[in-house]
Amino acid sequence: MIIPIKGNTVGSRHYLSDAYLAGFLDGDGSVVATLERYHSKRFPYRVRIKVNFTQHARHKDKLLLMQETLGGYGVTRTNARKNLAELVIQERSEVQAVLVRLVPFLLIKKDQANLALEVLKGMESNEKHKPSTLSKRAYIRILLLVQKIRALNSHTGGKRTIRVFDPVTTEFPEKTGMKTGLSSPVRRKPLARTRVKV
Repeated sequence: MIIPIKGNTVGSRHYLSDAYLAGFLDGDGSVVATLERYHSKRFPYRVRIKVNFTQHARHKDKLLLMQETLGGYGVTRTNARKNLAELVIQERSEVQAVLVRLVPFLLIKKDQANLALEVLKGMESNEKHKPSTLSKRAYIRILLLVQKIRALNSHTGGKRTIRVFDPVTTEFPEKTGMKTGLSSPVRRKPLARTRVKV
């Protein structure tokens, strides 16, 4: 999709293409995976994927134009203290639509975007405002993907340890090199608490 807009140089016209938006995300945006405390008997944390576009507050109108180009997804807000404006997209279906659209053109954040799409795919069976239908194994796999995203984002991953359930058998071999705290593969034992660093 290409949206024509009036440029900021005399007599010029610029275009908001998907390639341009992807370049903006690469340079002044982020693909973030966060964990939020979740009062559930099954899983202690809810995973949320966010796509952020950030710019100086004086360019908020440009972010609004990007929001329109992306289908009106997300919310645009201003941090007056930091003089920053931000377009935040966090609804699952909207994040998925934006990432699928921009991934072909991403360079710097392509890995984060692809991992985020894997997380969203793993959460497809888990409907909002309904009891979780994820298996414990699927939940841990999602947490490992979150760990990878956080590690790619300025090496923030692996600094936070959370407790989760260990599945009866696990498909994650020890040779992956991940700091997961998971048991050896195909080791059968009763469900027990384990720790995952994210």
